[in-house]
Amino acid sequence: MGGGDVGSAFDAALARTGTSLTSRDLVAMYPSQPSLADNSPIDLERCKSFDLFNADPAKARDEMEKKREDAQKLHGAEFIRQLKRSKHHHPLKKNRQFDFRLTQEERSTLAATGVVASQRMQAESFAEIYYRLYTDDLPVYVTTDSILHAWHRSFDAFLVELELFLSPLLDKIVSSTLYQCKTLLSKADPHVAIAMKDVDNFLTVGLSLLRGETPSNLTSLWTALGAEKTADVEMFSSKRTIDFSLFKPRGHYTKSEALKNYFRAMMWLGTIDFRIAGGENQQDDLHQLLCAVVLVQCLQESDSLSDIERADSLISCLVADGNLGADSLSAHELAKLVIPTNIASSILSKLGPDRETLLLDLQQQIVQKGLGTQLITGHPL
Repeated sequence: MGGGDVGSAFDAALARTGTSLTSRDLVAMYPSQPSLADNSPIDLERCKSFDLFNADPAKARDEMEKKREDAQKLHGAEFIRQLKRSKHHHPLKKNRQFDFRLTQEERSTLAATGVVASQRMQAESFAEIYYRLYTDDLPVYVTTDSILHAWHRSFDAFLVELELFLSPLLDKIVSSTLYQCKTLLSKADPHVAIAMKDVDNFLTVGLSLLRGETPSNLTSLWTALGAEKTADVEMFSSKRTIDFSLFKPRGHYTKSEALKNYFRAMMWLGTIDFRIAGGENQQDDLHQLLCAVVLVQCLQESDSLSDIERADSLISCLVADGNLGADSLSAHELAKLVIPTNIASSILSKLGPDRETLLLDLQQQIVQKGLGTQLITGHPL
C-alpha cells in the first residue's frame, strides 16, 4: 500500500469516527473482556501457543532433528537438502535458538493477571524481539507501540541530522549578531550601552555553549550553568531565578559533544526570555524591552533575521505548533513592529524621557495585541 493509500484510508477512518471521541466513547467502541467470575488463575497449559513459548530450546532442537531424520528416511536425503536450501517456509526448517520460558514467579503473575513483563528478556529494540520470535518460528503479536517506536526512531534519527546541519547556521547567526552588538556598543550612549552589554552577555553565553568554550568574563553565571541546579543570577541587569537543570542534555543529545553543545545553546537561547511587561518593577520591564529592541536591531543589521526564519521553517517542518504560534514574542514579531517604522532606531537614538515614552508606547502595543503571551513557564517566576 502506498503512502497516498494510507492517507486516504486514514481520512476515511477519521470521517467514520470523527475527531471528538471521548474516553467513554472509546470504551464503548472497544469494551474489555469480562474477567473470570471466580477470579481463578488462567490455566496457561490450555492457552494457544503457550507450549511453544515454554519449550526447552535444547529439547525442541532435538525433537526437530528427530522429525528431520524421520522425513529423510521417508522421502530421502535429497528432499531434506532441497528443503534446507529452499527460501520457502517449512515446519522442518525450524531451529529453536532463544529461551522464552518464564520463571515460576513470572508464570504466576501471567496466570493471575493475564500479562507479565519479563525484564530478563529485554532487548535494544522491538525489532530485535520480533527477529528472535521470527527466527524461532513462534507466533508474533504486533502491537501499535512497537510500530510507533519504529516511527519515533526514524523521526529521531532525522532530527539528529537536521540539528547537526543547523548547528553551523546557529553559530553564524549568534556570532554575527554578537559582532554587530559589540560594534553598536562602542557608539552607544551610557543607558543604551547597559542594555547592549546585557545582550552581549546573553549572546556570549549562547555562543560559548554552542562551541563548548568557557567565557572569561561571566564566571558566576557559568558556574551556575555547570552546577545544573536552580539558582539566582543576574540577567538583563536584574535578579532572576533560573532552573539550570534544564540545560542537562538528554535523549539523543547525549550521543556526541556536538549534540550536547547544540542542546545547551538552544535551551539558553530559547528559554532565557525578555520579560517586557507584567513584572513587579516597570523600569526592569522597560529595560528588558530595550534589550529586546537592541537584539532585534543587531539581528537586522547583521542580516541574521532571514537565517532565523530559515532555521525556524526547517524545525517547524518536524515540530509544528498547529498554527498556534510561538509561546513567546519571537524576533520576527518584534522586528515587524520596530524595523519598518524605524521605532528601533528611534529608541536607540533618543535620550532620557523620549526613549522611555517610545518604550512605553511599544510595550502597550505588544500587550494590547497579545503578542507572545506565554502559556508555558520555562523557569521559576
